Amino acid sequence: MPIATVAFRRCIFNSPEYGSDDDHVGSRVFFDLDLDGEGYANLHVDVRQLVREGAENEPLLVTRPQGYEGPFNFPVFQGLVEFYYRHAVGAKWGMFGMRSLRMRLEGWAVEQEMLVQFEVFDEETGAWMT
Repeated sequence: MPIATVAFRRCIFNSPEYGSDDDHVGSRVFFDLDLDGEGYANLHVDVRQLVREGAENEPLLVTRPQGYEGPFNFPVFQGLVEFYYRHAVGAKWGMFGMRSLRMRLEGWAVEQEMLVQFEVFDEETGAWMT
């Protein structure tokens, strides 16, 4: 089975350009992908999180990777993006509360590297890639 290696590099947090509005924090996560020796650099996904009390632990909305169209394992990848995002910026939420943090940290860049791996399968057929 092919193994995808994702090197998360940074996150631009709370940008209107990436979907921030009165109800959501819009962010962009940048990463590189290696799929069994074939590299794809400078990819990204957009992440949106609800802004309301108690929403800190609700699932994030994650787009598909921009710049890569091949086989993947999006449900696993989505969980890894959420883990990375919460690890990179999550602790900062708790310091100020969601609404006040959102107002203070617009367009905030978090440089945080994290390397993850997962198995890839064909999402259209549900079959594991060989």
